[in-house]
Amino acid sequence: MVIALIIGCMACCAPKQTESDAVGILPKEPFRGVILYPSDIRSLGAEKLVGILQGAGINLLGIHSNTITEDLDSLRIYLESADGQLLMGLCQKNGIDVEYECHVLKEMLPRFLFDTHPEYFRLDAKGTRTNDLNICFSCDEAWAVIEKSVTELLQWLQPTTNRYFFWIDDSRDGFCYCDKCAPYSPSDQALLYENRMLRIIRKINPEATLAHLAYASTLEAPEKVSPLEGIFLEFAPIGRDYVNSLPPEEYNALKKNLEVFPKETAHVLEYWLDASMFSGWDRNNWTRVPWNPDECQRDIELYRGLGIESFTTFATWMLHQRYFELHGQDEAVKAVDEYSSLLKQSSLSKQGSSQWERKNQ
Repeated sequence: MVIALIIGCMACCAPKQTESDAVGILPKEPFRGVILYPSDIRSLGAEKLVGILQGAGINLLGIHSNTITEDLDSLRIYLESADGQLLMGLCQKNGIDVEYECHVLKEMLPRFLFDTHPEYFRLDAKGTRTNDLNICFSCDEAWAVIEKSVTELLQWLQPTTNRYFFWIDDSRDGFCYCDKCAPYSPSDQALLYENRMLRIIRKINPEATLAHLAYASTLEAPEKVSPLEGIFLEFAPIGRDYVNSLPPEEYNALKKNLEVFPKETAHVLEYWLDASMFSGWDRNNWTRVPWNPDECQRDIELYRGLGIESFTTFATWMLHQRYFELHGQDEAVKAVDEYSSLLKQSSLSKQGSSQWERKNQ
């Protein structure tokens, strides 16, 4: 699962920024972000992308690495390229923060270590050690390897917000069933991992905070493990039907999570503009995003009614030159503009959660 930023008139004609455009001109506001792959950014180029984001009033860019299709190496190669360096400079000048939302475990604990240290890896539900997903979250020796890898990673991966997103593997049944891990639910195992990961990160960056990703099998709130101070909730209801409001099981899970994690730092990761998801992650099937601002506003009101003010949405494959060619640049940019505008509106109702509850009782 990372990026947030185009257009005054035409994106390609975005004006050049000057040194007089001081860093930090924009007041600190709740996050209005989009998340993109490195390949999305490369397809448009930094100037065009920042023009679109700046024109829309987006103030956060999340760049996504998922190990499988675009791994940490590809992210680093882009960031160290001329266009990557230009991107970072333009984001800074335009008041756009940059974060990195990444599945990292397969790279922090290399799978080849299974040959000599199978105990580093999870015991599956059938009682078999496997290196397919995640790790044994209770294995101290595995954590020694992870700490070394994370320390190296933090030398070049540095979010401007001090918020880190180092997700576990993307799966619905990738947890450990060894004697030490089995008493814990997937959400509790994830939080065990996040608490330990935050301690590692804070040795390098004492101001760091780290996301607990409530997503798929970790959607339910943890019950046995408490978050360290600095762990914040990231709620990501993937796969929902956007014609309808948040389903009861997801709404109730969110409310329970907000009893465990602080509301003040809670963050929503949505999929309103995620062409990759709507295309079934099939690059031979670039589907038009079924964007509906009324549905988005309904969802924002619900989330804000629960006290959440920080938002990003995947816009992967939509803010991409190929999507522009297939479905139109103006349509895609308009959707980003409308999404950001909805989040900027101070008049949005704070009663969304109450309305949801009345409708669903």
